[in-house]
Amino acid sequence: MQRLASEYLSPVPTPIPEVQVKSPEPASETDLGALLVSRVCHDLISPVAAISNGLEILADEEDAQMREHAMRLIEHSVGQAKARLLFARMAFGAMGSAGAEIDLREVANVAEEFFRVGKAKLDWHAPPVAVDKEIVRVLLNLSALGADCIPRGGILTVRVEAPKNAIVVSIVAKGLKANLAPDIKEGLALATPPEDLTGRTIAPFVTALLAKKVGSTINYVHEGDTVRFDVKFARSGAAA
Repeated sequence: MQRLASEYLSPVPTPIPEVQVKSPEPASETDLGALLVSRVCHDLISPVAAISNGLEILADEEDAQMREHAMRLIEHSVGQAKARLLFARMAFGAMGSAGAEIDLREVANVAEEFFRVGKAKLDWHAPPVAVDKEIVRVLLNLSALGADCIPRGGILTVRVEAPKNAIVVSIVAKGLKANLAPDIKEGLALATPPEDLTGRTIAPFVTALLAKKVGSTINYVHEGDTVRFDVKFARSGAAA
C-alpha cells in the first residue's frame, strides 16, 4: 500500500515556553527594619513587664517591706531597660547615615551596662580611639552574638586593636557547652533567604551586611567550649 508523503515526515514539536527563573529578591530595608524592631521589643519585654509588676505591687500593697521590694524591682528593671535601649540605639540606630565616628570609651560604657546583667561576663580591651559607627555596630552585634553562644555563662572577651590604617576586632566567647547554631552561621554568610529571616536570625544577617558595607568579612570558628569571631576593617581617614 502506498503511503502518503506526510507519513514519512516527523511531527513538528510544540515549542516549550522558556521559564524565567528569578533569583530571590533581597530583603528590603523596610523588612529588615521591621525585624530589628521586633528584636528590640523582644529584648525589652522582660524589664518592662517587671516594671509593671512593681507598679501593681505599689498600688495594692501597704506593707512597707513589700513596697520597698517593689521599688528595688522597679529601679533594677528601669536600669536594665535603659541599658538595652542604649545598646540597641548604638548597635542598630540610624543605620543609613554615614560619616560619624564614635569613641570606643563610650562604646565600652554601653557594652558594660548591657552585659552587667547576664551570664556572660564581659572582658573588654580597646584603645581610646574613635572609629566609624558602622564598625561599632559590627563590634556590638558580634559581642551580643558571642554572649548568645554561651547560654550557660562564661567569659566574653572583646579585643579591639588599631594598627596603622586598620581596626582589628576579635571576640572570644568561652563557656560550658558553647555553640554556634547553623542558622546563625547562615545569617553571617548572608545565606538566609529573606522569607526565612526571624527576630533571632536578623542580628547576624544585619551584622554581616554592615561588615560587607565597609568592605570586610566576618570570620568565625567553633572549637569545643570556645566560639571566636574575627574581622578586620580598613580605617577611614588614616594617614598613609
